[in-house]
Amino acid sequence: MNMPFEFIVTEAVDAVATIRLARAPVNVLHGPMMREISTALDWASSSQDIRTVVITGQGMRVFSAGVEIADHSPEMVEQSIEDFAVLLRKLQDFSLPTIAALNGATLGGGFELATACDMMLSVPDAKIGHPEIKLASIAFFGILMLQRRLPANVITELLAGGEPLLGADAHRLGLVNELVSKENFEVDVARFASRFARMSRPVLQLMMKTLRLARGKSLETGVDEATGLYLSELLPLEDVAEGLSAHAAKRPPAWKHR
Repeated sequence: MNMPFEFIVTEAVDAVATIRLARAPVNVLHGPMMREISTALDWASSSQDIRTVVITGQGMRVFSAGVEIADHSPEMVEQSIEDFAVLLRKLQDFSLPTIAALNGATLGGGFELATACDMMLSVPDAKIGHPEIKLASIAFFGILMLQRRLPANVITELLAGGEPLLGADAHRLGLVNELVSKENFEVDVARFASRFARMSRPVLQLMMKTLRLARGKSLETGVDEATGLYLSELLPLEDVAEGLSAHAAKRPPAWKHR
């Protein structure tokens, strides 16, 4: 992706798009940076060569320390909230799997950005949390998004106390999918992402669509919609027949991505 971004760096390798937060020194998020991330997500969603997206920080110090303090001023706060809400909703409804790879401290709005992704990876000693209460503020977006990620008592401790979790603790609680080493961070993240990049793109997109539609539903309330997607959107795909043929022949599938 060759676009003149100022606050992020993007690359695409082996069907994995990587968005690196690159606003020195600690990747504080502000309106222009949020809009750049959103533009990069639009590109990844529309590119037929991409099958998963990784968001991480440059270097091994910090993922993101939060949202720009200046953007909380009375004259800027409403626009800042709107920009951030648009980005978080875009991530939560994204058409492909998204992975937040936490290379270091992930605090406040940085944690909210990571929580909006489908999955998280983290180095063991990354500090992850919401310190807003210590500044007499409340992480409203974080509270809402953590409802589907952590037990209520853990959310209360994390938000009301303001103390961060370590990556290893977040993994123990199920918030982080897998711990990755600092020494092999890039390799470990690429290995994790590759399992999704190997899949048929339209089937992967339909899987993500189904997961989004399943939020808050049970078999009784969601079966008709799920059946409709299976019959009308999955079965007509050419890759479905290829998947069955490859399985029967005991060979790797050759996806056409259609």
